[in-house]
Amino acid sequence: MLLQATYNELNALIREKAQIEGLSLDFDASDTAKVSYDLKILGMTSTVSFLVKVISIEGSRITAEIHAGCIGDFILDVAKKSIIQKTPEGLIESFDNKTAVVNLGAIPELQSVFDTLTVNNISFTERTVCLDGGVK
Repeated sequence: MLLQATYNELNALIREKAQIEGLSLDFDASDTAKVSYDLKILGMTSTVSFLVKVISIEGSRITAEIHAGCIGDFILDVAKKSIIQKTPEGLIESFDNKTAVVNLGAIPELQSVFDTLTVNNISFTERTVCLDGGVK
């Protein structure tokens, strides 16, 4: 079974349900999404972009590598605590070095999906995020 959502739909869901303003997803490669975040530092807003490559999926937990370049890695390291605090509790389980574990089951609306489906793969196209799975 293949489920797809456009980046616009997912970005709206992130703003509404995860309550993360200034965060958006976009396409980079079939296994990598581009994530942009409007970061406020000393009263100024700067957009930080980084690449998130899906490494593994176990249930509702996604392990991903994060690449932001030298300066971006430094800014991301500084912003980690702020990002974690702004997300629903349990959504970001760990965020060390360049690896993050995100538990999508921490969002109640998504937990019901993972209760019903087994996710085999997440991939990205220029227009959509694709979830390949099967019914449990």
